[in-house]
Amino acid sequence: MKKILTILLIITLALATAFITPWLMKHPGTISIEFAGYLIQLKVITASILIIVAIIIFWLVVYIIRFPKKAKTLFTSNRSRKSFAKGLLALSEGKWQAAEKLLLRSAKNSPTPELSYMAAARAAVAQNNVNDAFGYLDQAENNTDNPLTVDLTRCELWVKMGDNDKAINLLHRILKSYPNNPKALHLMAQASQNAEQWQQLREVLPKAKKLGIINEDKVLKLNQYSIEQQLNFAENENQLQATWESLSKQEKLQYNYIQAYAENGLKLGMYQQVASLTEKTLTKEFSDPLLKIWAQLTLDSDEKKKTAEKWLKKNPENAELLKILGKLSIEHKLWGKAQAYLQHSLEINPNAETYKLMAHYFDSIGEPENALEAYRQAENPTNQLMLIDSSSPSSE
Repeated sequence: MKKILTILLIITLALATAFITPWLMKHPGTISIEFAGYLIQLKVITASILIIVAIIIFWLVVYIIRFPKKAKTLFTSNRSRKSFAKGLLALSEGKWQAAEKLLLRSAKNSPTPELSYMAAARAAVAQNNVNDAFGYLDQAENNTDNPLTVDLTRCELWVKMGDNDKAINLLHRILKSYPNNPKALHLMAQASQNAEQWQQLREVLPKAKKLGIINEDKVLKLNQYSIEQQLNFAENENQLQATWESLSKQEKLQYNYIQAYAENGLKLGMYQQVASLTEKTLTKEFSDPLLKIWAQLTLDSDEKKKTAEKWLKKNPENAELLKILGKLSIEHKLWGKAQAYLQHSLEINPNAETYKLMAHYFDSIGEPENALEAYRQAENPTNQLMLIDSSSPSSE
C-alpha cells in the first residue's frame, strides 16, 4: 500500500509540473489557472504555500485513515512479543503444554513467526508430539527466507530423538553449503558418535577443533575412542586394514591401537599381517598381552619356535614366553625341553593354564599319575608340583 501511494504521488507531481511550467514561462512571478470559466491568478510564493498546505493536509488525511490499522498492528505486535516472551519462559521452566500454546499464539502477528514455530516445535517434542513438532518446523520454513536455522533445528530434534541417520543426511547437505557452520559441525559430531559412525566422526573432529567448537582435550579423546572402535569392531579384513592405513606413523606406534588391530586381526584370520606387526613390536618392547595374541596365530610351527627362542634370550624370566615354548616343544615332541620350559614358567608364575599344559605333557609321555596331580594343581596353583615319579625323558 505504501509503495502504491508513493507511485501515485510521484505521478501527480510530474503531471502538475508539466501543467504549471508553461504558465510560469508565460507569466513569470504569477500562476494563472483557468477552470470552469474562471480565471485564478496567484503569485508563485502563494501558490507554493498552498501546494505545501495541500500536501500536508493530504498526508494528515492518509495518516488518520491508516491510524486505526497501525494502532491495531502495534497492539497485536506487542501482545505477540509478550506471548513469545511468556512462551520462552514456560519452555525454560518445563511447562511444555503452556509453552506450546503461547508460542503458537505469538506466531500469528509476530514479525518473526519462524522463531515462534521453532520454539513451539521444541515444546511439542518434549511432549512426544513428533508430528506436531515437525509440522511447526514446516510452518517456520514457510515464513522465512533463510531455511538454514529451521534445518539445524530439525537436525537437533532428530539427534535428541535418536534419529541420528536422518540428522547426518541433512547435515551433509548443510555442510556442503556452509562448511564452517559451528552448529552443523557440533551436531554432526554428536550424531556421528551416537550412530557409531566412527569414520565420519574422525573426519569432522579436526575442523571442530580448528574452529574451537570442541576443546582440544575432548577432540583427542574422541579421536582415540573412534579409532579403537573401528579397530575393535571392523567386520572384515578390508575394513580393518583401511582403518589401520588411515593412521599416522605416530598413531601406528601406539600400543593400544596395535593391540586392538592384533586382537581383531586374529579373529578375522589375518595371521600374516598380525604376525608381522606383533613380532616387530615385541622385538622392540615385550608385552604379555601382545605375546598371547601372537601365540594364537596359525603360523609355521618351526618358524614360530625359532622366533620364540630368540625372544627368550632377551627375556629369560618371562613366564608367558616359557609357557608358549613349553607348548611348542610338546607339539614337536621335545619332551625334555617341554618339561624344563613349563617347570621354569611355573616357578615364576604358577597358573592354571600352565599346569594344564604340564598335565598334557605328562599324558603324552605316559605318566597319568603325574598328569592327574598337575590337573589337581591347576585348581589351586602353587609353584610346587608334587611329582609321583621324578624321572623324566632326556631332552632332545
